[in-house]
Amino acid sequence: MSRFISKSNNLMIVLKPGFSAQPITGTPAKPTVSVRFKDGVADVPEGELTEMMFAHPGFNADFISAELHTVDPYAFTRQPSEPAHAVTELKYGTPVSNEVKGGKVNIPPEIQKMVQNMAIEMAKEMLPGMIKATLESYTASKEGVKVEDNVEAPVEKKKGGRPAKKVETPV
Repeated sequence: MSRFISKSNNLMIVLKPGFSAQPITGTPAKPTVSVRFKDGVADVPEGELTEMMFAHPGFNADFISAELHTVDPYAFTRQPSEPAHAVTELKYGTPVSNEVKGGKVNIPPEIQKMVQNMAIEMAKEMLPGMIKATLESYTASKEGVKVEDNVEAPVEKKKGGRPAKKVETPV
């Protein structure tokens, strides 16, 4: 099975156009031979179909072979098939809020790595101060609280509900 990667999310490659039937001349219908890319990737069985994909004029322009590339080079530039939607909440016919849902933000791996390294550096700078402040507040709270001050007298709880019926017992 050969794998192909496309620039677009929903690309359809027509390898052989189909023809409709001509009943007057007796020509039978011929189906269209095509390949559909789903999320930018198409798995094509080995054989004639793979050879047709390599011979297609869009090869190395609209799509490439995944065997030659180990990483998807179009992953961060490929547009999602479902666009972002503006959702407006209505209450009694009046717009209350407007929210944009969907759509995908692609961050290149170089920027992701840079942000991760910056976060690690910030954590290294902040950690000693945070530990020191936590220990100081912990020791201060332990020194200021006495065991006797911490004990409270038990409080009686009143029972809610209906008053109890008085039952008279015969003597």
